[in-house]
Amino acid sequence: MLERDFGYKPPIPEELQRQYETALHGVLRWKNGNWADSVYETDWDHVTGMFFVLQDINKICPTLSSDVNVPTIKHMIYLHDAGEILVGDLTHNRNDYYDLYDRWKTREHAAFRILTKEIKDENIKNQSRQLYKRYVTQNPTDKEALLTRLIDTDQGLRFGFANVFNGRGMKISSRQMQFNRSVELIRSPSIPLLQVVSPETQIGLKSFLRDELERFFQYGYRRQAAPYIKNLDVLLT
Repeated sequence: MLERDFGYKPPIPEELQRQYETALHGVLRWKNGNWADSVYETDWDHVTGMFFVLQDINKICPTLSSDVNVPTIKHMIYLHDAGEILVGDLTHNRNDYYDLYDRWKTREHAAFRILTKEIKDENIKNQSRQLYKRYVTQNPTDKEALLTRLIDTDQGLRFGFANVFNGRGMKISSRQMQFNRSVELIRSPSIPLLQVVSPETQIGLKSFLRDELERFFQYGYRRQAAPYIKNLDVLLT
């Protein structure tokens, strides 16, 4: 699917690719969410969803590839949640999310190193570890890591607002709190990213973010999103 729809083929042996993608299919995200029993998301769904987000950014931001290394971003998307194969996913809608976060992520990063020990090709092993470290470290000048984090966050919000935090069934106060929290997640990678790309790419990324905020109108967040759209430049500084 990735090669057919997104022109991406991971630089690993096909047998390893099959094993890895099968394992991602087995990790359930949002497992404590409130939705119909037939709606769910796996880590593999998340990865493919991130590729769709990248595709959307590319369409609205034609200068993107002159500012960032898009193949590197595709690699980061592909491997960024690999550690969850062993430890599972820590979902944002858990009440103890912030209490567990640091400890859980430490386990997840250790799990990634354990998984990559199975890669016999030293070049592939080292490259995957370096890319993973870049993504985890989130250096404020690392454009590829920052954009991958933004894509990761946005894909989660797309699925979350549609299926987990649909505002039409929430109290206004809860809806506002959820949206404010979500905006902070978007701002975290967006602000440093916008500081290290060209003015043309800044315009494209801001257009994308505006469109994403408008996307959430359909899930009952029009009132919450409108002020952020009106003051987008203030939001992103």
